[in-house]
This record gives sequence, structure tokens and C-alpha cells, in this order.
Amino acid sequence: MTKPVQIIVVGMGERSMIYAREALAHKDWFRIVGVADIVPERVRLARDLFSIPEEHCFSSAEELAEYPRFADAVINGTMDRQHVATSVPLLKRGYDILLEKPFAVNQEEAEELLRCVRETGRRVMVCHVLRYAPFYRTIKEIVSGGEIGRIINIQMSEQVSFFHESVSYVRGKYASPELCGSGMLLSKCSHDLDIMAWLMSGTKPVSVSSIGSLFQFRPEMAPPGSGSHCFLDCAAERECVYSARRLYLEHPQRWVNNIWHECGCDGCSEEEKRRILSGRDNPYSRCVYGCDLQIVDHQSVLIGFEDGATGTFSMTGGAAASGRHIHITGTRGEIDGIFEEQRFTVSRIVPWEAEGKNVRTVDVSAQQKGNAHGGGDQAIVRDFIALLSGGKTSPCCTALEDSMTGHQIVFLAEKSRERNGETQYID
Repeated sequence: MTKPVQIIVVGMGERSMIYAREALAHKDWFRIVGVADIVPERVRLARDLFSIPEEHCFSSAEELAEYPRFADAVINGTMDRQHVATSVPLLKRGYDILLEKPFAVNQEEAEELLRCVRETGRRVMVCHVLRYAPFYRTIKEIVSGGEIGRIINIQMSEQVSFFHESVSYVRGKYASPELCGSGMLLSKCSHDLDIMAWLMSGTKPVSVSSIGSLFQFRPEMAPPGSGSHCFLDCAAERECVYSARRLYLEHPQRWVNNIWHECGCDGCSEEEKRRILSGRDNPYSRCVYGCDLQIVDHQSVLIGFEDGATGTFSMTGGAAASGRHIHITGTRGEIDGIFEEQRFTVSRIVPWEAEGKNVRTVDVSAQQKGNAHGGGDQAIVRDFIALLSGGKTSPCCTALEDSMTGHQIVFLAEKSRERNGETQYID
């Protein structure tokens, strides 16, 4: 690079901030030179953090798109249903885009964005950060190297912890398609189905079927004596698994930061946090069983591929702990592992061995370092900067065309679920 890449952030939410903060650590790579957000406090935060001039602070993506181009690219972290509507004008203005997943909420939007990319000649990278995690990246290398032969079946599952489920999906901004534009499978698991499509790269899916429902977060599942608000009228609050007081104040975990960010309370005192949660209208204090949830809390998907291979994926919300499991069966062996454990086994068929197989463990913990996305957030930023600078990108590079298949699987899975599991076919 001869000079740092100039980048504007559109939608300064939690995800965008993770990517943008890399500029503070790598000033020779890129700089944040503009911001657009409908929330004035977030604009001010970005302005002060990245020393953005006032004339490059905007109240919306639309306002930015009307302004003459002054940077190389945009990080688009708007809400799901806004991704295409905000990206198209910016592509036409001449910006390349690093776009948060899911990049579209239906097939029509996906095709619209792809047409715009082709017409403008601009580039869109999708934030499928799990491709970059050492766990999945190493599995991809082994599969591509042929060590386990041709894939027969891929089984994947994601357990969404009770904590994450309540913060982001039941009480949070992804609770309904009306709020975010998509169901839980797309907003939470497009990562996973992208991984499956990536591992099967070169072999297209031809059929998708899916079933799922809202099982747990319904009024009839509420404990006796429960009310509508954890702080104001609930006699069961102290015994409830989903007590907002316990989860967000007394025993906070990773996802609680999303609450304070959404409430404009980054850096607030404990007293102020308690006051905010005690408000009658605060969404994060509502009883989880009375939130009128409009998305499923568990779903399973079956995919058929053109060569006869199959794939299954199951998502369950409200689990004791977060976890992603993968088991790949090939004609010469298997791969089996759990992402959070930062290691997996490779079992090769060896008929002359006593057990008929040879097993080795691949440990990626030294690279993954316990990071939630295995360092993928940082790696995707590096790849995006390389793409913009004319450098060499990694095999994980998530160009828009590469991400289409995983999204298409999700769109058809949702259609199948809505039709009671009716198989959907891909032309």
C-alpha cells in the first residue's frame, strides 16, 4: 500500500465498531474518514474516536450517497433489511463495500445487489467472518486437499445460549422480520450455511427442506406468578432463568454490551444501568414469555447436492451454552469437532490398522486464542484492505458471488418451513 485506504462507516453499531476499531491499531492500513448513522450519539462517538471532520458526519446513508465521493470504501453495518437499500446508492456513487451479513433478506434483493455490482464494477465483500476462523479455515484446507475423500454428508448444528437468545432475539432488535427484515435462521445462522456451501464449493445444492417452530418463548411457558416486567411486577423474577436483573446486572456476560450500546449507555454506572432497565418501556426488561416473538426458536434444514451428497443443519435457541458442531463424512474419512473447543479430529480409513482407522487431533487454539469468531473479525478487515489495495486476498475471501449460495439455501429453507417442510428445488 502506498497510502492508507480511506473508509466511511455507515451504521455505527456493535459490529461496525469492531471492524472500525482496527483502524486505530493499523493506521498505516486504513483510516475512518466519515460516518453515517441515524442516531446522533453514535455519530458523535465515531467523530470523536476517529477524529472525523464535521463535514464528513452524516445522519443517514442516503445523505452520504448524495455527497460527492471522498473515500475509497464503506463499511455497511446497518440493519439487515437496510443492507441492499443503502448499498445500491453507495455502489453507484463509486464506493466498494464491506457488508455485514446477511447481505439481503430475500432472493429478489440478493439479485438486485448482484446486478448493481456487475453494472457498476464495484466490489462487495460479505462479513462471513467464520470462514476466516482458524477452525473452519483449517477444515477447508483438509477437505480441499482430499484427505477425507469426497464429501458424502455434512452435519452442522448451532446451539444459541439462553443469554444470547434473550438479549438479541427475544428481547432484542432481531425479534421479528418487521424489526430486522429476516427470521432467526438468516440473521443468526447464515454464517453456518455459508460454511457448508463453501466446504461443498463446486458442488451446487439442488433441494432444500426445513421445519421449525416457536417452542419455548410463549405465554403458556411462563413460570407461575410471572408478570410483564422483570423489575416492576414479577413475583417469579428471582427464580426465573431469564431474569433481566440477574442476567444483565448481577451476572452479565458477553452479549450484555449490546444492551448498553442500544440504550445509549456505553460506560454508564451500575446505578444508571439499573435505572434504565427499570423503565416501563425498556425492551430488555420485558418477560421473555410475553414478548410476542415473531421468529422460531429452533429450526432444522436438510440440503441435497447435485452429486448426491447431503447436508443437515440444526439451530436451537435457549441452550445452556453457545456451541457450533460440525461432522463431515467423506469416502476416505471423517472430520469431527466443536468450534468453541478450538480443535477437531481427522479420522482416516486405514483397513490394515487394528481399529480400521487412523485418528489425529488438530488443535487451532494457538491461532484462535479463545476469540469469539476465532480472529475472523480482524482477518476479514485485512482481506478487505488487501482487495482494495490490489494485494493478494485469502482463499476465505467472501465476494458477493461466493456468498450467494449460502443465502439462497436460507431463503428456500424459510419458504419450506412456512409450507410445513415442503421441499424447495433450485433451478
